[in-house]
Amino acid sequence: MPIRSKFLPLPLLLGLAGAVQATEECATVVQCNQVGSVAYQDGRHEQAIEAFERQLRRVENGDTAQLELALNNLILANLRAGQAGMARAWLGVALANNLSGSSTRLHLRKVAEALDYPVLSASPVGRYLRYGGQAVWSELQISEDGNGGYHASFSPVRAGARVEEYGPAAIGELDGKLVGDGVQMRLEDAGLGSDCAVQLLREGIELRVQEVFADSCQDYGGMGISVAGEYIKVDR
Repeated sequence: MPIRSKFLPLPLLLGLAGAVQATEECATVVQCNQVGSVAYQDGRHEQAIEAFERQLRRVENGDTAQLELALNNLILANLRAGQAGMARAWLGVALANNLSGSSTRLHLRKVAEALDYPVLSASPVGRYLRYGGQAVWSELQISEDGNGGYHASFSPVRAGARVEEYGPAAIGELDGKLVGDGVQMRLEDAGLGSDCAVQLLREGIELRVQEVFADSCQDYGGMGISVAGEYIKVDR
């Protein structure tokens, strides 16, 4: 019975290719829901997540009820896979789309129970994701630099319309030192021009990145690439 209701890294590229090969029978919304549901019930959570991501790509710009079903499938599959942070990230996508059906409300409680919020929010260190559509995420990794400070490594992605066939339309890479108190920080030593400021503002598990858009300030990636936006922490 169907369930009711990523950096770019090379692993994401390989994951997308593997998903296509592993779920060739998943070509329509209904098929993807069925394939994912069977995998979920068999305890094959990673395969279920792949199928539900394909389901999401087929409804993301369409029917709201189908969108909510696909997102709730992803929330539940990630919870069962022990990935509470990832489940919270998918819940954030649902809430950003103003979805508030019974399954979304139920999973809001389940995610809150599963997520160790105090531990996850205690330090800037960890893995953050920013949703880019088409079940593709840009990544930010913040680590300790060994000198009492922090280092940031961005892997921004622009999905494009045919990510399953060809991979992302554009990717980028930006690394540098973070200067600040762990709540308000700025990126330095990243190879950017003096006028190309990048600032990070952290509150709990949420993080906002602001950057200057100007000539040469986005030379760290392909066309349309940026690190600006809203991120959510999914792992320590």
